[in-house]
Amino acid sequence: MNHAGEIEPLVKMVRPQVAIITTVEPVHLEFFAGIEAIADAKAEIFEGLEPGGAVVLNRDNSQFVRLQRRARKLGVSRIVSFGANKKSDARLIDVSLHAACSAVHADILGQEVTYKLGMPGRHMAINSLAVLAAASLAGADLALASLSLSQIEPAAGRGVRRTLEVAGGGEATLIDESYNANPASMAAALSVLGAAAVGPHGRRIAVLGDMLELGPTGPELHGGLNEAIKVDQIDLVYCCGPLMRNLWDALSTGKRGGYSDGAANLEPLVAAAIRAGDAIMIKGSLGSKMKTIVNALEKRFPGKAALDEAAVQG
Repeated sequence: MNHAGEIEPLVKMVRPQVAIITTVEPVHLEFFAGIEAIADAKAEIFEGLEPGGAVVLNRDNSQFVRLQRRARKLGVSRIVSFGANKKSDARLIDVSLHAACSAVHADILGQEVTYKLGMPGRHMAINSLAVLAAASLAGADLALASLSLSQIEPAAGRGVRRTLEVAGGGEATLIDESYNANPASMAAALSVLGAAAVGPHGRRIAVLGDMLELGPTGPELHGGLNEAIKVDQIDLVYCCGPLMRNLWDALSTGKRGGYSDGAANLEPLVAAAIRAGDAIMIKGSLGSKMKTIVNALEKRFPGKAALDEAAVQG
């Protein structure tokens, strides 16, 4: 969804009994007046809800009250909240974050559950609360639903990991986040990279392409990623595209890996830098074509899917 009016006709075809809005963030600002307008567009999902249906909303999000009011205005009879907020109906009690998975303790509509989530990142742990809340509302067995989350795997371009065989011996880990990007998902991906296991001499390397459709706020939002780079202790950053030039200019000299206006020209620079023990995360909007770098690295360094979270060995 990147325009108002896109969700309503689709949801009226599907007629869901349970609808989830995971979050509302400043994305596609080129086509919206502000984040409130994005919330209103996402609220179109309420228009096709079956009578007696439920909505699941993120209580941690700045647009929760706006969405809640809209749902009530449309006559939604049950509104369930999720998040870390203590008032959440599906509440995160505790989470232990690991390189490739998480251990989650939560209260889901009054029932406590502890489960392994097969994907890393606090943002994914929060999203899993919405999944379990929806499953419970649909009448599923909560214990079985939570158990099944250990088997979940990232979709293509959304966190899939591969082990790269580095010339001269040793391995590096490639994290493919190339399908899309916005400021919120970029920050989440950098956090996951910051927690990634590396070898004794390994580095955490971010290869970042432009985040598109941000309108006049684009340059500022790209430059602002430097704060996440610092917080997550990313060692080396490669920037791709005219908007990412704003991040490149903000980076300290020691963190600058390389810059290019296009993915094809950046790939050789990234490939030349990779050494045993590294963890490399590649992310950008689909239009920035960061997938070409992923594909090229997989050809240069044949490897295999990363099956566990053990530290890559240098």
